[in-house]
Amino acid sequence: MEQIMIGTVFQPINWKAAYDMDFSLDCLYCGHPTLSGYHVEDERGKSKKVVVCGECFKVNGNYS
Repeated sequence: MEQIMIGTVFQPINWKAAYDMDFSLDCLYCGHPTLSGYHVEDERGKSKKVVVCGECFKVNGNYS
């Protein structure tokens, strides 16, 4: 899977992304109080889960 680095602006158009869950954590970049988790998959079917801020859209981390 293409590397999705922490701090990258989330681009669901480039990856097949599906909403998974919400997190009650503050964004590392803008302080927004809610983050969302997405299950993302590349064109080869490899997948991972990432935590994204709904305000600045930056990736804050990965989870399993």
